[in-house]
Amino acid sequence: MENRLNEEGFIMQYLISGLREEPFIDHTADENQLRYEKYLRSILTIPQTKEPQDRVKLNETGDLGLPWRYYYNYGNWFVDLSTFYSVLTRVEIDAYTQLKVKEDVQVKAVVWSYASVDLWCNGEHVCAMAPPVYKPIQKQTVIFNLKKGINRLYIRLQTLGVRDTRTLFGIQVIDRQDEIRVVLPDEEHTNPVLSCAEWLDQLIIQDGKLLCHTPAPKGTTLGYDSMSPDFARTETKVERHDISGATEAVLEAGRPYIVVECTAEGQKLIRRMEDTAMIVPSFQKKVDYEKNKEVIYHRIADVESLSRGGKFGFSISNILARKVTGRITAKDRALFLETLSQIEKRFDCSDFLVCGLIRYLKNYELDDELKNRVKEVLLNYRYWMDQEGSDAMCFWSENHSLMFYVSAMNAGEFYPEEYFTRAHMTGRQLWEAGKKRVEQWLDDVEERGFEEFLSTVYMCVTFAGLLNVIDYTPKEISDRAVKVTDRLLEMLALHTYKGSVIAPMGRVYRQVIYPFLQGAQALMNLIDPDVPYSYGEGWLAFYATSRYEIPEGLKKLMRDPVLTEYNTGNAVIRLEKNEAYCITSVQSPRKDTDYDRWVNLTLLEERQNVDKTSHAYTKSLNERFHGTTCFEPGVYGYQQHMWSCALDSETQIFANHPGGTCDSSQMRPGYWYGNGVMPAVRQEKGILGAVYQIPKEHPIHFTHVYWPGVKFDQNKVEDHWLFGKKGNGYIGMWCSKKLQPYQDQVFNCEYRSYGDEIAYCVFCGDQKEYNTMEAFIENCKKRTPVYADGELIQISFNSKKLYHRLYGDSMELDESDKKCDIFIGI
Repeated sequence: MENRLNEEGFIMQYLISGLREEPFIDHTADENQLRYEKYLRSILTIPQTKEPQDRVKLNETGDLGLPWRYYYNYGNWFVDLSTFYSVLTRVEIDAYTQLKVKEDVQVKAVVWSYASVDLWCNGEHVCAMAPPVYKPIQKQTVIFNLKKGINRLYIRLQTLGVRDTRTLFGIQVIDRQDEIRVVLPDEEHTNPVLSCAEWLDQLIIQDGKLLCHTPAPKGTTLGYDSMSPDFARTETKVERHDISGATEAVLEAGRPYIVVECTAEGQKLIRRMEDTAMIVPSFQKKVDYEKNKEVIYHRIADVESLSRGGKFGFSISNILARKVTGRITAKDRALFLETLSQIEKRFDCSDFLVCGLIRYLKNYELDDELKNRVKEVLLNYRYWMDQEGSDAMCFWSENHSLMFYVSAMNAGEFYPEEYFTRAHMTGRQLWEAGKKRVEQWLDDVEERGFEEFLSTVYMCVTFAGLLNVIDYTPKEISDRAVKVTDRLLEMLALHTYKGSVIAPMGRVYRQVIYPFLQGAQALMNLIDPDVPYSYGEGWLAFYATSRYEIPEGLKKLMRDPVLTEYNTGNAVIRLEKNEAYCITSVQSPRKDTDYDRWVNLTLLEERQNVDKTSHAYTKSLNERFHGTTCFEPGVYGYQQHMWSCALDSETQIFANHPGGTCDSSQMRPGYWYGNGVMPAVRQEKGILGAVYQIPKEHPIHFTHVYWPGVKFDQNKVEDHWLFGKKGNGYIGMWCSKKLQPYQDQVFNCEYRSYGDEIAYCVFCGDQKEYNTMEAFIENCKKRTPVYADGELIQISFNSKKLYHRLYGDSMELDESDKKCDIFIGI
C-alpha cells in the first residue's frame, strides 16, 4: 500500500521496535540538577557504527530485542512515545520505513528531535544527531540519495528518561514531495494494519453517534473510559463492546470518553475520542459548608491511590482521607509501606509524599515497626539537589521548592539530634536550612506574587504545601503563610466565572478545555458548594487536619463583576467579567516602563559568585527549565496559558500554538495547553487580540482555536470568522488566515489556521446592547480588523494599534539578556 507524505512533507508511516527502557545509573555529584541532567544526556548516547539491520518484518524481533509493530497515533506528524519517568532511565526506539520513487533522485529532508538520532538511508549513515536535549527541539538537514524503486530508512533514537521526556522524532521531506511514496516492508502483513489505521482515521462523532465510513473490521470494540483517577482501577476502567461490522453505534448517555480498538495481524490500534456535548459540570446536591467537606473527604477516601500515568499510584492523600473519615482499610498498611518505598527510591514528586507523610505523623500514632521504617526513610531522603544522590526529582518549580523546603524543616524537627546522611547535617541544621528557604519563598511571593499564577493544577499543590507551613512551622512564619494562602484563593475566586475558573495560567494542562473539570475546582467547591466540583488529585485531604480557615468574602469575589489589571510574578494580568462574558489574559509584551524584572542568577553564575543556596537561585533554575516567566512574543513557550474568553462555566474559547500535532501528544507544551511559541497579546474592554509569529526553527506552522460549537446556543462559522451566543453573551472571533475545521479527539470544537504569521481578534458583547445574533455579527464585521506588516489594527477604535511591531524596540535586547537564551541546551 502506497501512502503520500502529509501536507507538510512529513513521513507518517513507520514500523517501530521499542520502547526499550533500562535503569540509567550515574553517581556523579552536582549541586545543580539541571546541569547534572544535561551532563547525563551528554554521556548517554552510544555511538552507532553501522545500520542495525536491513531486513524488517512485522512482529519479528528487532535489534533492540523487541518485536516490530506499526506505529499508530492519530494525526501525529512524529513518531512520538513521549512519557513520564519517575526514575532515571535509558530509552531507545528503532524505527523503519521505505520511500518509493520512479527514478534516481536526490532529496533534501529535515530530521526533528529532542533525542539522539541516527539515520541510515540504504545503509548510508546520513544523520548523527547528539546529544539529547530537553529543549528546544533540534533539527538537522540531511540528503537522501534515493534509487529508483524502494529505499529503506532506518532510525535509532536514544534519550534520557527523566520526568516528562520528549521521546520523538520526525522526518520532513523538503523538496520533490509529490514524487515520493511511503511503502512499508512486509506488505502482506502490514497492508491489513494500514487498512485498520485508515478506518480509524475516518471515524467521527456526530449527534450522539459514532459514525464509520465502512463496516467496522472484525474484532473491533467500542469502549467507554470511566476516567477513574484510581490506580487500582487502571485495568478495568475501560468497558468494551464488540461492534464488528457496524457502520454506526449510538453512544451511551453520560459516557463521553470513547476508546475504539481494532486488531490486524496481531497489532492493536487505538483511537480515543470525546463527545464534548456529554462532558458537563458535576454538582453536589444542596449541602452546607460542613456537610460538603465531609463529602469531599469521602470522595478522596473512595480512591485507593491516585494513578500516576497508569504506572503506579500515590496513596498518601487517600490514606489521610480514610483516617479522618474512619474508613481505614486492610490494605492501607501495605499502601503506607509502599509510600515509604517510593520516598526511599526518590521517585519524582516524592516530595508530595513526604509532605503527606509529615501530616500523617503530626496527627496519628505509628507502631514501633512503622516508626523505625519512617525514621530510616526520612533520615536518608534527599531534601535538596546539593545533597548526596542522583535521581529524577524536580526541585525547582514553585510548588516543588516549597514542599522540599518545608519538609526539610519538619523532618529536621522530628529528629533534631539525628544525622541526615544525604544532607550531611543534623536534624537541627536541616531545620535551619529549610527555614531559611521557606522564609525566602514567602519573601518572594509576598513581593512579586505567584510564578505559577492561577494554575488550576499547581495552585492545588502549593495550597497543600502552604498548609504544612501554616500548621507545622513557628508562628511568625505560619502567620505569613496564612496571608499568602488567602491571596492564592482570592486570585482563583476572582477568576471564577459562573462557577468555573477562567484564567490565564503560569502552567496548565489539557483540562483547560473543560474548565469545570480542572483541579482547582476542588478548592472553589470547598469555598462554595454550589459551584462544580472536581476530585482535584485529593489535595484537600491535607485540609481535613489543618487549622487554616477559609477567608470571608471569596463567594462575593466569585460572583461580582470586575474590570481590573494586576501583577503577579513577571506577568500583567487583565480580567473583565460581567453577566454576559469574561475576557482575561497575560499582556505580552508588558508596556509599563517602570517594571523591575527579577534577575536570573544562572545567567550570572559563570561571571560572578551567586548564592546557590537561595530561593532566588531556585527560581532561576525553574525559569531555565519551565520557560520564561517574562512574557514576550516570539519566545519559545512551555505550559503558559495566555488568554481565554468565556460566556459561562462551559463555553470557553482560546487559541494556542501547539507543542504537538495531535491531541494525544504527551508533550509539554501540549496540543491544547501551553504554546510552542508565545504570542503577542493585548486586551482592552470587550476586545482581545493575539498575534503568533512562528520561526522556521519550529516544526509546527499552525495555530488552532478551541471553539466548542456544541456548547453554544447559537453558532455560526465563516471563512475568517466564528460567532457564538450563550445566555445573554456573544463572542465573535476573526482570524487573519482562513479557519479550517479539524477533528481529532474532540469534534466540532477545533479550527486550524496554517502559516507563519497569524493574528486573532476577539469581540465580546451583551444582549442588552445587541438584540440579536445578527446585529452582533454586523457590528463585528464593521470593525474590520486588519493584520499587515507585523501589526494588528482595529479600525473602529480610531485606528488604534492593538499591537506595535512585534520585534520592534521591546525586543531589542542586549545579547547577554535575551530571554529566550536562558532555555537553550537544557
